[in-house]
Amino acid sequence: MIRQREGFRGMNSDQNPYRPPEAAIEPVSETDAANLMLDEPRRCPAGNGSKWIGQGWQLFKVRFGLWIGMLIVLFGAFIGLSMIPIIGFLASAIYPLFTGGWMIASDRVHRQGELLFEDLFAGFSLHFKPLALLGLLYLAGTLGVMLVAGLTALIMGGSVMMIFAGDPGTSLGLAFIVAFLVYMALFVPVLMAIWFAPALVVFHAVEPIPAVKLSFIACLRNIPAFLVYGLVGLIMLIAGAIPLLLGWLVVYPILMIAVYTAYRDIFLGEDPD
Repeated sequence: MIRQREGFRGMNSDQNPYRPPEAAIEPVSETDAANLMLDEPRRCPAGNGSKWIGQGWQLFKVRFGLWIGMLIVLFGAFIGLSMIPIIGFLASAIYPLFTGGWMIASDRVHRQGELLFEDLFAGFSLHFKPLALLGLLYLAGTLGVMLVAGLTALIMGGSVMMIFAGDPGTSLGLAFIVAFLVYMALFVPVLMAIWFAPALVVFHAVEPIPAVKLSFIACLRNIPAFLVYGLVGLIMLIAGAIPLLLGWLVVYPILMIAVYTAYRDIFLGEDPD
């Protein structure tokens, strides 16, 4: 695969002056080739869900101290923003910006065996507009889910209180359970739509709307693999919580890097080892 470089080679003194100029060519890098070749998301075996995490561990242990430092900064940024009135409510909108940077950092480790702390903020400088639009879509989806769940709680609360007029605690509890189930049922599709979208933006320049559609399709086709990924991840989180939650400093980066390894498996056809 080749591409044309802008401009033309100058003619040598012994060159035919009437010969058409030749365009200079250079091979496309591995990254550029990957950017050009984006197939439909494939369906992976269920067992690949655990392999994604295994690959995440392999990339994490290359520079585990720096990964942990990046996670602390990431959590600190979200906690700090959440404490600011109004702005804190909108903090979820910057999630794709940081995720895009995390994907770039994971890709650097995968390709070069090196990790740069500044990659965490690469989404703010390299792909700000599409990632910010993804953030707005994610925020809108989250707010919509919260609105529907809230309305469900109010409607169910009123209906259940009529049934359990003498027990307001029971009515409120049932209304909360129903609202929570509605919230989870609606939030999971939102999460599926945003899961791979930052990676598709930063690696393939996919526009935000097509990116969320492709991400949703990829997750939908790989529900068994994601169930395995979720089960293994849950076990890791429970185990990591035992030593004063300190284990989460290792578990969370691995699970986040696993998003990158899953992307390469589903979209680039790289079978995990």
